[in-house]
Amino acid sequence: MSYPLNDIEKKELIPVSAAPFDVKKFIYKVLAFLPWIVISLLLCYFSAQIYLRYTPRMHKISANLLIKDDEESSPDYNVLRELGVMPGSKEVQNQIDILKSYSLIQGIVDSLNLEIKLQSQGRIASAALYGENSPVNIYTSRNNSFPENPVTYKLKLLNDKLGIENKDKFYYYRYQDTFILNDRKFCFTRNKKLKLNPNNYLLIISNKNSIAMSLRGQLYVEKLHDMGGIIEVSILDEIPQRGIDIINKLVEAYNSAGLKDKNVVGNKTNDFLRERVDTVASDLDLLEQHAESFKRENKITDLTTVGNEYLTQSLDYDKQKTEQAGQMKLLEELQKYILASKSYSDIIPSNNGIQEPTLATLLNQYNEAVITYQSQVKVSTEKDPLLLRAQNHLTELKADINKNILSVRNGYQTMLKEITGRQNSFDNLLSGLPEKERQFLKLKRQIGVKEQLYLYLLQKKEETQLSLASNINNTRVVDPAYDLGIVLPKSNQVITIAVFCGLFLPVVIMLLLDFFNNKIDERKEIEEGTNVPILGELSFVEKPENILVSFKGKSILAEQFRVIRTNLQYFTGKRTCKTILVTSFMSGEGKSFTSINLASSLAAAGARVLLLELDLRKPKLASYLKVQPEYGFSDFVINNIPPYQLISKMDNFKFDVITSGPLPPNPAEMLMSVQLDSLFEYAVAHYDYIVLDSSPVGLVVDTFLLNKYADISLFILRYKYSFKTTIAYLEKMNNEKKMNNLGIVVNGIRERRGFGYGYGYGYGYGYAYGYGYGYGYSNGNGYLTGRPKKVKDWVKNLFGG
Repeated sequence: MSYPLNDIEKKELIPVSAAPFDVKKFIYKVLAFLPWIVISLLLCYFSAQIYLRYTPRMHKISANLLIKDDEESSPDYNVLRELGVMPGSKEVQNQIDILKSYSLIQGIVDSLNLEIKLQSQGRIASAALYGENSPVNIYTSRNNSFPENPVTYKLKLLNDKLGIENKDKFYYYRYQDTFILNDRKFCFTRNKKLKLNPNNYLLIISNKNSIAMSLRGQLYVEKLHDMGGIIEVSILDEIPQRGIDIINKLVEAYNSAGLKDKNVVGNKTNDFLRERVDTVASDLDLLEQHAESFKRENKITDLTTVGNEYLTQSLDYDKQKTEQAGQMKLLEELQKYILASKSYSDIIPSNNGIQEPTLATLLNQYNEAVITYQSQVKVSTEKDPLLLRAQNHLTELKADINKNILSVRNGYQTMLKEITGRQNSFDNLLSGLPEKERQFLKLKRQIGVKEQLYLYLLQKKEETQLSLASNINNTRVVDPAYDLGIVLPKSNQVITIAVFCGLFLPVVIMLLLDFFNNKIDERKEIEEGTNVPILGELSFVEKPENILVSFKGKSILAEQFRVIRTNLQYFTGKRTCKTILVTSFMSGEGKSFTSINLASSLAAAGARVLLLELDLRKPKLASYLKVQPEYGFSDFVINNIPPYQLISKMDNFKFDVITSGPLPPNPAEMLMSVQLDSLFEYAVAHYDYIVLDSSPVGLVVDTFLLNKYADISLFILRYKYSFKTTIAYLEKMNNEKKMNNLGIVVNGIRERRGFGYGYGYGYGYGYAYGYGYGYGYSNGNGYLTGRPKKVKDWVKNLFGG
């Protein structure tokens, strides 16, 4: 699998070509991770159960409304729309936006007191209470002041009283008592059908605006079908009854607002007519009282026949004159109202007795445009082109109405002058009658005019009230709010997701660990990356004191070094002396450990062995072997010390050692010294094997200077420590023949439990060796079969130590 490279690797090492994906290897890795998969599956499953236990069950509350569109009542319109000639009506979408308007929802919060919540405290979670599920009924006064942030009070309910914690102190009140809390009046009544929770309750007073905004976001209003006019209003709530009350209140407020909008024109007209009827009735009462007083004071009982004829004719002209004057008065009042109106939302009274059809049509068009504008304002912004277009249309209509009123008034004034001229001629005829009778006839004529006007206005008032009573809303409730059941959380879906996560999360973690792992993890990676043979493998030594292996017993490390010793014999053939160069790519891969124990293994077979430390930069043999020689290699080069004085005898391990001596300032130049030849000539003459502990090749060039003396070069790779890119570097050295007879020793092998690709030794022991822990051996195919004695060893091995 692929893995990332750091900057040092990119600079120093050669990248390894990507290996194809190994399905078998992946399956074995998954099987190795099987315990973690089982643990993850159980944890995810129990987490899902806990989530389902304490997550509130959300019910879906829904209601269906039919929106009637006036223009769609035409069959021709429906045919054209079905053919695609006419676009679909925007009325339904407008009504959807109105249903979600902030003003309607804020009214619902006020009417249901949703800003006040009661919760029952549990051991882990709290449960919301409402309606019949609440042990108390809460009544509160309307108040425009509310806290910016929710305020929570601890509530203690008893059978005969209740206690509210305020400022760390409980205040007790009797049920049905009124008290002040958070600048509002509260009254609690006991619901005796429910038992009281021994734990305390929580009373939460929230910001009304925030509750309205939250409720607005929870409402879903959408069309059931694209071509239909039925919309669904729904909400998710953990308390079904509260959701039903919210939806029903919303529909009720929406219908009331729609009917109120339709009655705006009628209400304006009715107010105007009522004011005029009261004024005319008052004037008529005064005239009748004046006529009665005039007859009583002047003892007038009847008029002559001629006077009655003149009076009848004069009253006819007075009636015409009164009608014209009344129309002019209505026009004058109407013009004053229009001039005083500065808002686009003001309705102009239309059904007020004006007999001009053109003006009445303009007024109806204007009022319809105002109602359309009011609906548009609720769903548009100030810069909406539709809103600006509606404003311009209202301005044009108002200008047309003013022009029409001016024209009609001029016509009425001309007609009034003509009628006045005719009336003056009859007034001259009446002047021949006695003065008092003439005055009475004139008074009676005024009474008749007022009576006609009063009856006319009264008739219009009744017509307007009848129109208001006959108005109906354009919506119909198809289905009132009802509970559709629990929709969240979906138990099956939650369990499925939990099982999926439990199964695949460990696999994903395993893949990520493998992806970011840039260390050698298995033998197969070495075999596929280089042609250099593997001469042996060494197990991981957990304790530093076990660095020196005893070859008297049958420990696993002793057997592993015996395998390396045997492979060396077949690797080089029959030579009298074999110089073995031991190196690695970087420090810490076990170069010195291998050198010491390889020398000890060769000595245990009866050979004369010299361990020569030529790592002049970071020597470790003296500390590992616990020797303090008087002279070292650097003394030999600098002071010409004889070779035999450099040698330290290791009687316990039957080999000799020459340490590096004091650290020189120029290690590379010392290794190029001609005196080094004499040292090797002495060593070849006196020893069967010479083991050279050299410097790492990835950091310095010291080791390459020793290659001419080496018969065999052992390159140490450490399991889960050496970089994978070291394999490509090793292969390059082998191809370029930079080191003689190059072979690989893999160090630090850990046991893997169960199945999986790993390091096998090609032979099997069924028993454990050594140092308080067991080693697993393969069956020859790289599959480990042993098990660790301790759980911590198993965990370390699983995650690579």
